[in-house]
Amino acid sequence: MGVQAHRQRERQFESRAGWSMAVVAREPMDVVAGAVAPCDLVPREAKLALIEAFGAEAVVAYRYDVRERERRAVDGTPPLTRPDVLNLLMALPLDEPVPASSLSERERRVLRALPKGAAVRGNGVVTRRAVQPVHIDMAFVPGRSWESAMEKAERFTPFCSRTVVVDGVLRRKDDAVMRADFYGIGLLTVQGETVEVVVPPRPFVRRRHTVSGWKFLEDVHRQLP
Repeated sequence: MGVQAHRQRERQFESRAGWSMAVVAREPMDVVAGAVAPCDLVPREAKLALIEAFGAEAVVAYRYDVRERERRAVDGTPPLTRPDVLNLLMALPLDEPVPASSLSERERRVLRALPKGAAVRGNGVVTRRAVQPVHIDMAFVPGRSWESAMEKAERFTPFCSRTVVVDGVLRRKDDAVMRADFYGIGLLTVQGETVEVVVPPRPFVRRRHTVSGWKFLEDVHRQLP
């Protein structure tokens, strides 16, 4: 189902703290959803949810890895948020048996504490099963001003594309445009029923896979509907 079909479900999040800005009264989930479809900022199949990360709240456009979501449900796999667990999983090839004897002593200690369903062990080998459970296409960050919103949006830089949502006329618009363009942050303004893409977001390019990147996705995943 697409973004529009999830508007009603996502409104339950709107009462959470941190949205004390003009967009609150205008239903931030609807504002973002209304901006997504006509502007083609994210894939049509993406869904929206309000999440908290890095001390900020944002509306994320996300897509589940359906197979991984179903596998975790069957296996009863909890969120994989321990850095040492994620570090070990990243060192193991997916669905390929690895001799447990080839692991370091530290890795074998972590192996014994792996959450259920993260990997399969037996006959002296370990086979990784877990993958990242969700893909984040965009983090939409609101704020009382574009300055504060951009400061929060920059915290998402290593993990996904970012877009700031400001309700009303921009103060010091030239400065806002210059900063947004420099950092590759999208800048949307909302006036009445009109959403303007002042600066389009720069596409996210993953330069390397990291433990912090996987942990971010796990932290987001456990907050999703």
